[in-house]
Amino acid sequence: MKATRGFTLIELLVVIAIIAILAAILFPVFAQAKLAAKKTVALSSAKQVGLALHIYTSDFDDVAVPCAVQNHPGVNNPGTQQENPSNYNYHIKPFDSLLEPYTKNAEMWASPADSRNINEDSGDEWLWDGKYRGKIIRRSFMIATEIATVEKGGWLDRNTGISGIWWDVGSYSPARSMTMFSDPSNTIAFMEVWPPNGGWGGGGRVGALADAVMWRCDMWKVAGRVHPSGAPGDRLPSGGDNCNDYTLVPQNRPTQGYMGKANYSMADGSAKTLGWGQVRRNDFNMMKLLKPENASTYNP
Repeated sequence: MKATRGFTLIELLVVIAIIAILAAILFPVFAQAKLAAKKTVALSSAKQVGLALHIYTSDFDDVAVPCAVQNHPGVNNPGTQQENPSNYNYHIKPFDSLLEPYTKNAEMWASPADSRNINEDSGDEWLWDGKYRGKIIRRSFMIATEIATVEKGGWLDRNTGISGIWWDVGSYSPARSMTMFSDPSNTIAFMEVWPPNGGWGGGGRVGALADAVMWRCDMWKVAGRVHPSGAPGDRLPSGGDNCNDYTLVPQNRPTQGYMGKANYSMADGSAKTLGWGQVRRNDFNMMKLLKPENASTYNP
């Protein structure tokens, strides 16, 4: 009877080494493929948000959705006022609730790659719509409101954002008519933002006002910005509101995004994947309603 020959120790070690090398090569590829799939899902959500905005404006005389409206007592949320009498947010309806008749799907606000913690100020007592009590759905898309620009000396620029901040709309900042947009297809309406520090850095949760807007110095949160960096292109306006100070805070790391990019809903209902350079270019030109002819003058 002829004896069978088994593997030698050297042969087994060689096979194990080959498997380890293949795994080291393939695992990053799998991770990138998984991230690409998450980006595709988020881009689809951005498109749905953009279409919801487009339909909303058709129903409201060409006026874009505001970041929130005041004096709207919450629904299905009994006892909130009694639980926290100082919590005025219960009477402020956020944009995701305003768009809900057109989106029909609250989960679309949460990007699959968004795993940040939710700030304690987004607790149940902050909800406008109580059907989300005990159910936290991350809001990974924030509405673009007025930010500080170089053109305005580092102060708040009323020519930016599809809405003023909720306490300014109707007083200092008018509701945005679509006639105010000189180039809707290149004007950002909603931004995928979920920086790793969570809390006030991200978009809060669906149904609550807390942390819903990109305002003033919040552009430090945009995906692709190098942190920390002293390069002119990574800085924010240093005058006026001194927004550049925010870029120097160690924990203010921007949204990780997808290889330095994130998804954006545009004012015309389309969606785009953009990097920091595209958003930052020409003094945040993509955030501006009327595109100034001398935008290139205001590069950082």
